[in-house]
Amino acid sequence: MIEYPFTKIPKNGEVQLVAPGIYWIRMPLPFRLNHVNLWLLEDGDSWTLIDTGMAMEEARKAWTLISNSHLQKRLIKRIIVTHFHSDHAGLAGWLTEKFDSQLWMSKTEWERTRLLTGGPDEAWTENVFSFFRSAGCSEEMINTTHSLWSGYNSRMSPTPDLHTTMYDGMLFNIGGKSWEVMIGRGHAPEHVSIYCSDLNVLIAGDQVLPKISPNVSLFPGDGGENPLGDFLKTTSSFRSKLPDTTLVLPSHNEPFYGIHYRLDKLLEHHDERLEQMALLCTESSTANTIASKSFSSDLDSLQSSLAVTETLAHLNHLISLRRIKREKSKDGVWFYSIL
Repeated sequence: MIEYPFTKIPKNGEVQLVAPGIYWIRMPLPFRLNHVNLWLLEDGDSWTLIDTGMAMEEARKAWTLISNSHLQKRLIKRIIVTHFHSDHAGLAGWLTEKFDSQLWMSKTEWERTRLLTGGPDEAWTENVFSFFRSAGCSEEMINTTHSLWSGYNSRMSPTPDLHTTMYDGMLFNIGGKSWEVMIGRGHAPEHVSIYCSDLNVLIAGDQVLPKISPNVSLFPGDGGENPLGDFLKTTSSFRSKLPDTTLVLPSHNEPFYGIHYRLDKLLEHHDERLEQMALLCTESSTANTIASKSFSSDLDSLQSSLAVTETLAHLNHLISLRRIKREKSKDGVWFYSIL
C-alpha cells in the first residue's frame, strides 16, 4: 500500500525538510495539475537543486523568497533537470544565470529543451496539423491544440549552451553522499531519476507518481517509436532494482512509501488500458474516436490533446505486440483494427 509520511505541504516560497539534507519546495503551475515539486539538497557550502519550476512570475517571486529566507547566502552550484517539460526545465536558464550554476541533464533531454525553447517554426506547425489530422481529430481541436502547444517556449527561459551530461548508472556525490542516475523512458525520452542507497531515497521526477499515471504519449515526429513499451520496461526495471522501503520524492503529489505497490499498479493500469483499447479496435476506428471512449469527457483542451497522444502510444504498443493493425484512408487518416 501507499503511505504518505508528511501531512504538511510547503506553501509557495517555503521549504520543508523531508530527509537528512533534503528539502521539499512546491512551485505553482497554471494547469489543473497546479503544482510541481522541487528538491533542494545541502551540498557542502552550497546547494544542489532538482528541477526548477515553470518560467512564470509567480515562480520567480517564490524563488526570491526562498533565496532570501533559506539559502543562507549559500549559492545553488548545480541544477539537475530531470527532463525537458516546462514545469521541470522552465527556469533552468534563469536560475543558472542568477546563481552562476552548472546545469546537469541527460543528453537527449537537453537537446529537446534547446529545440523547444527556440519556438515553433513552419515545419513544426505543419507537422502538428498533419499528426492530429491523421489521428482523426477535428480542425477545431487541431487549431486549439496548436495554439496551446505553440506557446510552449513562453514558459521556458533560454536554455544554457553548456551542460554536464548525465547517463544511466552514473555515480556522483551530493553533500558527501553517493547518488546513482537511473534513466527512465516513456514519459520522456531520457528522463533522469536519482537514487541514494545511504539515505534510501529516490528523487523520481515524473517517472513514478503516487496518485496519477505519468503521461506516456506518442508526439509529432516520434514516428514508429514505442514509448509505452519503453515505459513498461523502465517500470519493471525500477521494481527489481529499488527496495520497497525507499522514500520516493515525486514531482507531483506528495512523498510516499510503497514503491513496489505503486509500480505494480502502474503496470496493471496500462495492461487494463491496452485491453480496453484492443477491444475498441474490434470496429475499425481512429485514434481520436478510441481516445474519446477511453478517457473522461471532463477534460480541458490540453488534456484532450494528451488523451489522443497517449492513445496513440497504446495503439503503437498493441501494433508491436501484433494484436492490431492500422490502415490509412484516402484522406490520410489512420484506422486501427484487430488483426
